[in-house]
Amino acid sequence: MADLKQPTTDEHLSRQEYREQLARQKQQVKIGNTDTVPDAVTAGRQQYADQEKSATAAEKTAVLKRKLNIAIIGLLVAIVIVYLILFYVG
Repeated sequence: MADLKQPTTDEHLSRQEYREQLARQKQQVKIGNTDTVPDAVTAGRQQYADQEKSATAAEKTAVLKRKLNIAIIGLLVAIVIVYLILFYVG
């Protein structure tokens, strides 16, 4: 919501005026005016979403690597314990 422009006057927009302003902006986009603010906001939001997705994927990968390393170490310790038991018992 911080990306929305504030009115240039000291007055605040009413809800109805704000909705009318949004409707006008949407009509400009439909007409094909590419210099509108919503296009820039949409591009910024898409870029942010892409960055968040890649960051989330990187975090998940790191967690999976850690879990895999713990599983491998646990299996190696279990194998050594089994060999020690078989060597001293048998």
